[in-house]
Amino acid sequence: MDAFRKRKTINSQTKFHNTAWRKYQFRLRQKSAARQALRRLPAYLLILCIGLGLIKGGFFVAHWFQSRPLPQQAAVKPETERVTRDEVRALLDRSDLLNPLTPVFSKKIAGRDCALHTTLNEDLQKAVLSMMDPKYARQIGIVVMDARTGKILVMASHDRNNPDMNNCTNASFPAASLFKIVSAAGAIDDSGLTPETRMSFNGGKYTLYRSQLADTKNKYTNYVTLEKAFAESINPVFGKIGQNYLDKARLEKYAQAFWFNREMDFDLPVDVSVASVSEKPYNWAEIACGFNKTTQISALHAAMLSAAIVHNGAMMRPYFIERAVLNDRVVFRQDRKMLTRSIHPETARQMQSMMNAAVTRGTARGSFRGRQATAIFKRFDVGGKTGSINDNPAKVKFDWFTGYARHRETGNTIAVGVIVAHKNYIGVRAAEYFRRIVYEYMQQPLNQAKAPQDAVNDDT
Repeated sequence: MDAFRKRKTINSQTKFHNTAWRKYQFRLRQKSAARQALRRLPAYLLILCIGLGLIKGGFFVAHWFQSRPLPQQAAVKPETERVTRDEVRALLDRSDLLNPLTPVFSKKIAGRDCALHTTLNEDLQKAVLSMMDPKYARQIGIVVMDARTGKILVMASHDRNNPDMNNCTNASFPAASLFKIVSAAGAIDDSGLTPETRMSFNGGKYTLYRSQLADTKNKYTNYVTLEKAFAESINPVFGKIGQNYLDKARLEKYAQAFWFNREMDFDLPVDVSVASVSEKPYNWAEIACGFNKTTQISALHAAMLSAAIVHNGAMMRPYFIERAVLNDRVVFRQDRKMLTRSIHPETARQMQSMMNAAVTRGTARGSFRGRQATAIFKRFDVGGKTGSINDNPAKVKFDWFTGYARHRETGNTIAVGVIVAHKNYIGVRAAEYFRRIVYEYMQQPLNQAKAPQDAVNDDT
């Protein structure tokens, strides 16, 4: 019993000491925490002051930015003061596009100088003006355009009798066989013909008698593919196409699709190219093969025909003024626009094959021989179409070439329209001018870089 009491007393004492020890340790921790808090108090106060300073400073900075004027806003011209395309066109006169030499020229807007920046390729323009030989030419008109965008790169003109005449926009020239581009495209696009379609004709290649339009088959009949008929510009084949495949309605449809009989939306007035189709089937044959003087076209429009073909059927609106700058501010920028989808892309690709044949083994092959032609064919896909017709009373031979050149590596593509009215003697032919122009274009540094991707897609 005594032993039990003694053990209980020891346990009670042990429990008391444990409780006291815990209380002692707790008080020590409280004192330590209090001392640490006192030591950290200055740091807490410093952080609080910095935070309050940042908040107050932020309000001050925001107020400062709101109260001061923004330089960029001050430099932006109000939208209501922008110059429209019609206002820019009103600044121009015909002389501005008559053999220009610099890509920028000045006009006045409300008494202030306005710089008009053009699409002119200055080096190519000067090269073309230098190569023009007016010795035997009554008139010359040469237009070079970017087929993918519609930019006019070159406008060069000569007129012996009227130096102020711009023969780039003058549409008084007979289109001759250039219209075979329209009729061939229509026959492929609408009538199911292909470059390999077998065609027949009797008689001469460059005549068009009513008897040649009959479906005569005898031992004198000649058979050619449509591609060869196009490349060699065989009139009776295209006469039959006009009379038997296209008729009046389709001829008018595709003439309009290639922008005949329509106002040209350009920076300056351009004569309307005319294709008038009568009710007579023989006239359909005349129109389709270009064996007439009533179908008329300008050099600018001729370039657009080739541009539409190489651009897979998309005819771009031509333009010469790219932007207008007034007081160091751009107040006008030209929009690129597709005028029309002339033909389906697949039709255009077949036409490219036929136009290439005209250059390599057709009527233009004589102008594509020698060192220049070899260098061109190594780098460019080239196609074109010749056209010629005589004005016997005036002793003038109208000589046409329209064509394109597409750089295989860069994708840069030009389309060219050339008209030469030879007087008395034959001077430099239109197809030869085209070859020289492509060769000059090939030398330019721009053909060492990829073509810009901001052009309208070929298949749109």
